[in-house]
Amino acid sequence: MDKKKQTKNMSIDMTIEEQLLKIQEIAAELENGSLGLEEALAKYEEGVRLVRGCAGQIDRVQKRITVIETETEDEL
Repeated sequence: MDKKKQTKNMSIDMTIEEQLLKIQEIAAELENGSLGLEEALAKYEEGVRLVRGCAGQIDRVQKRITVIETETEDEL
């Protein structure tokens, strides 16, 4: 399995908290400046995928909250 698919599948299995921790780790590695160009680019791509995964999870939660609020308002 290539690295992109591996990271995408990994982010699906991770909680948002785990993804945020991984993003922090990646940011620290990139800020350290010790990575080579290709490795830094791969880490950056992984970070972007994780950020997108977090954004997707947040969007889904916001939609669920909206549905719950609407259902609650309808019941009142």
